[in-house]
Amino acid sequence: MAVESYNRDQPVFLSLLPARPGERTFAFGIMAASLVVFALLAPLAKVPLQRLDAFIPVYQSALVINDLITAVLLFGQFSILRSRSLLILANAYVFTALMVVAHTLSFPGLFADSGLLGAGPQTTAWIYMFWHGGFPLLVIGYAVSRGNDRILSDRSGWHIAASLVATMAAAGGVTLLCTLGQDQLPAIMVGNSYTPAMIVVIATVWVLGLGALLFLWRQRQKASLDLWLIVVVGAWLLDVALAAMLNAGRFDLGFYAGRIYGLIAASTVLMVLLLETRSLYARYVGDLQTANHALRDSENQLKQLNDTLEQRIAERSRQLEAEIAGREELQSALREAQKMEAVGRMAGGVAHDFNNLLAVVIGNMEILQVELRDKEHLAALEAIDRAVTRGSRLVRQLMTFSRRQPVNVVAVDLASHVAELSQLLEQSLRGDIRLVLDLPDYLWPVQCDRDELDLALMNICVNARDAMSRGGLVRIEARNATLAAVRDPALGLSGYFVAISVSDTGTGIAAENIDKVFEPFFTTKEVGQGTGLGLSQVYGFAKQAGGSVTLSSQPGEGLTVTLYLPRANAAAAETLPARTPATQPARGRILLVEDDDDVASVAIRTLGLIGYDCHRLRDAGTTLALLLGRQNFDLLMSDIVMPGGMSGLDLAKKVRSHFPRLPILLCTGLSTAVADADLEGFDVIAKPYRADALADAISRAIATSRRESRSSA
Repeated sequence: MAVESYNRDQPVFLSLLPARPGERTFAFGIMAASLVVFALLAPLAKVPLQRLDAFIPVYQSALVINDLITAVLLFGQFSILRSRSLLILANAYVFTALMVVAHTLSFPGLFADSGLLGAGPQTTAWIYMFWHGGFPLLVIGYAVSRGNDRILSDRSGWHIAASLVATMAAAGGVTLLCTLGQDQLPAIMVGNSYTPAMIVVIATVWVLGLGALLFLWRQRQKASLDLWLIVVVGAWLLDVALAAMLNAGRFDLGFYAGRIYGLIAASTVLMVLLLETRSLYARYVGDLQTANHALRDSENQLKQLNDTLEQRIAERSRQLEAEIAGREELQSALREAQKMEAVGRMAGGVAHDFNNLLAVVIGNMEILQVELRDKEHLAALEAIDRAVTRGSRLVRQLMTFSRRQPVNVVAVDLASHVAELSQLLEQSLRGDIRLVLDLPDYLWPVQCDRDELDLALMNICVNARDAMSRGGLVRIEARNATLAAVRDPALGLSGYFVAISVSDTGTGIAAENIDKVFEPFFTTKEVGQGTGLGLSQVYGFAKQAGGSVTLSSQPGEGLTVTLYLPRANAAAAETLPARTPATQPARGRILLVEDDDDVASVAIRTLGLIGYDCHRLRDAGTTLALLLGRQNFDLLMSDIVMPGGMSGLDLAKKVRSHFPRLPILLCTGLSTAVADADLEGFDVIAKPYRADALADAISRAIATSRRESRSSA
């Protein structure tokens, strides 16, 4: 018997288990569907239908059974958890069951012309209103108690009995009020139609329902039970709207449709609790099977240990050897993890410092582009420009490795880009493997992260290399593809895509492994020859780009991996775009805070190039003192990562609090610092930057400051 695997440390009850994202999506999908059906039914609510005498007893019997079973399950959880909120919710379902019974017995023409229990013409309608107002009121009590829940004493049986007595007394009191005391209540029914007083009563019931929704929604940590109660109360409100607000009276379309929503509301928590009971049973069976296996293992071990002393010593020796080997493996894995973490930190730091170096190179290069005019020097500067661009891309890859680089989606010209990448791909293959490209010029540009594309192609080629121990051929080809979900159901894509296929002549993949190759850490290679993450990266890249990936393979005949990437709406950007400094001069005085002398020197000259005077300081403390001394500047430009205890971000916060009208522009070569600055609402420019990008960033920071000043005025 197959049994699900569970984490023994996680909560097991619906009232404790946090709502999962998929569960929230499913629940809100049900609510959305209910609202769509409600919108379709609402205009037809007053359409009269035939009176079905059997409908009420059958429908309300189902309600009573649902509510009582739900209450029993909730009481069962309360007996274990002793949560006051669970006790209140269980009694809410008991109350509804009792009110349904009273409503059924008093319904006119069902068991007697005017109903049983001494019912009058208003009794059934008032019981319906108390029934539909009492449940959300008790749900509010549940939600309030849930926010500050209290564990009751271990006398759970006494608490259940006392609460049942109170609930039955409340239901009985309401029934007496609606029967013997009906003359004291306003008339809300005339025959099968409603009176104007019904509007006030229904509004009250709806306010209670909306209040229950609000209290449930405001729960800081929503349990799975809270989520499904939101669905229940939502269906409850739609029940009242159709059956008592939008319809004309009994036995019309709204009357019947509203009761269907009522049945949905009564069944929702029951179904979820039954599924939970099944899960708990499966967990119990799993624990029992584990215990039985452990018992059998213990018996076998005891029998083996009783054979001979020599065998016991040999067995113990083998166990010690296995433990030592396992400990060594764990220590090796720990060392590897620590090494990778250290390399990641080092990579991020190196990338930051390298960005500063690139900033110096780019700044001086752009200054020379302005000052030099002969073609020979300009050609040399263009070569420097191309090298700097490649260096910037290398830094981005390095920061991606260290998990400090955000995804950069751009339009990519596949034909030219893969051609440029081919030399690197050939280097990843062996000399006995030939790489062939078949990329027509008419391919559409694709929209994706260029660096992630490079890594995906590299991973596919490395897998192909490992599958061709005796050499072979790797072919990369691409075609434009117009997909339709109906025609290509396996892909689940619709629209314009470019299909990039990478084929090899290797050993291929067995049919039973095709569906597993994209799973993280799955590999068919020898131990130590693969991590099992290469094709997982390919799959994740394709999905993140809005596309997909497929495999086609026959054992012994090679493998074809096909990436489907979405067509870009815009034309592909040049891989190595020509850069020219900003030519439109600006005016103003900028306070520059930069601890690196070379970077500061280039920044000052670049600012001068685009028309700004600059005053430079080395640290945040001196800068703050200068500004407090009433020195006037048009903008503060500060590096984020600086020595001295106060970072550029800390400085920006203090300056903003003292001088809210002073525009601030932060610059950094570290992407994590960019994210922190973005969260604080500051304009940021990433190093290395060019003159035109710096001019745009300054203009943007000044515009942002002016806009915020106008909004606060």
